[in-house]
Amino acid sequence: MKQHIIILALLFSTLLSCGQQKGKQLSQKEVADLAVEMEGGDNSGDLPWRLKLKQPLPFSKGGDWFKDAGLGLFIHWGPASAYYGSPWKMRRPSSKGATTPMVSYEEYYTTSTKKFKAENYAPSLWIEAAKKAGFKYVVLTSKHHDGYTLWPSHHTDFGVQKYLNGKDLIQPYVDAVKENDLKLGFYYSGVDWYLDRDYMSLMKTKKGELNWKGEYVKANTIPSLPLKIIEQKKKIALELMEKYTPDLWWWDSGLPLSLEETAHTYNTDMVFNNRGNVHHKDFKNGPYPGAHYVTPENFHNVQWKYMKKLQEKGIKWEVCMGINLGYGWFYDGSSKDSERIRDLGDIMFAAARVRSWGGNLLLNIKPRPDGTLPEENYKMFERMERWMSHSGISFFNVKGTHFPEHSNVPITTSKDGSIWYIHARPGESKWQKGGFYEHCEPGEPIRIQNIKNVVSVKLLRTGENVSYQFQNDELVIENPDANPDGLHEVFEVKIKVVQ
Repeated sequence: MKQHIIILALLFSTLLSCGQQKGKQLSQKEVADLAVEMEGGDNSGDLPWRLKLKQPLPFSKGGDWFKDAGLGLFIHWGPASAYYGSPWKMRRPSSKGATTPMVSYEEYYTTSTKKFKAENYAPSLWIEAAKKAGFKYVVLTSKHHDGYTLWPSHHTDFGVQKYLNGKDLIQPYVDAVKENDLKLGFYYSGVDWYLDRDYMSLMKTKKGELNWKGEYVKANTIPSLPLKIIEQKKKIALELMEKYTPDLWWWDSGLPLSLEETAHTYNTDMVFNNRGNVHHKDFKNGPYPGAHYVTPENFHNVQWKYMKKLQEKGIKWEVCMGINLGYGWFYDGSSKDSERIRDLGDIMFAAARVRSWGGNLLLNIKPRPDGTLPEENYKMFERMERWMSHSGISFFNVKGTHFPEHSNVPITTSKDGSIWYIHARPGESKWQKGGFYEHCEPGEPIRIQNIKNVVSVKLLRTGENVSYQFQNDELVIENPDANPDGLHEVFEVKIKVVQ
């Protein structure tokens, strides 16, 4: 492991002196552009931009927990939960080719803040249930793209300070996470469509670009974000870090903040994802805090051809996906899908696939605007808890493998390689030809090649030995049906390790 990378701090001492990194002086406009735009990064080379680790950081001893965490809980909750489930709807056309957004800027900011009341907010119920289900860390949307802060910030007037009489929605969450001995994480958006509104295009149409007032503007006439707003946004982020000292910081677009201004100041063991480094025009020369791991979204890029490269490069990764059905990451009261969840058999097999490739799975839930969680989520947690009680050993403190090169189902192993955990395919599923079940063979026996010295095979749920065939370094086991909870079974294969 290389020595800790020292990233030069960027200090905005004057409006004309914007700092530098790697000897390059950044102009005021360059810093401003980086701090407001949300564009994908560079897809050249052997990895998509979401899987690239720019300015990599080694894990500190106190941050090593992330490597084997396995399962995280993502919580999207805020004003968007009270109004159509996504702030992006004010930036999406109402129909194909339309020149008006799905929701107007004014409508979103007026209505969502009135309806988001959090009157029944009890995060301890969510966190306690998640702990029993096997989750190891939790990430809450402290401030999403709409700019609403869930804590009473002293540096912005858009948040609970104004709309909920200063009620702190972060502290109860922090207390619940710590009481359950989980790792504390915050999602944080560097872009802020409230503070940035006069310096951005809200939506592109065939007629031109619309600003937040619904007026057409020319892109080259939109002024750069003033440095005083960049400074304001930095203060908001640092305030959150200082007040609650999280273990993990989940950027979803970053800010021109150095490592010294963040982790080195507030928590030397803080873990960062890579979205603070690559989400704004690739951040080629920006002063950003670096990253410990990469985090693709859903399963678009979770393919073996990419995951193998991450394994070979020793890059840790996490993939986020939603538990509930429906559009967007937030609760949408206009859709019954927000009350329903995906097939848990699919979710757990997706989790096995992620763990077999050495990644963590960050599963998102959608609390209602009043702070309650749909009952289906609690039922799901209970089913996960039962699965973890007998098969959790195959999920945590394990190593990944080269599935699918030598098997037709995901495999994890003990750290010393003496035990292999075979994650059996759970039967028919609408996802069987999709990303979750890629490389698996419906209706076929489990086949594992290049395996030696098999001693025994048993079913983890029951502890019973099962019959198998083993010859020419190939292990064959009949694929079982799903367990009584509809989730996949796991076989424990003991191997005689020859020194």
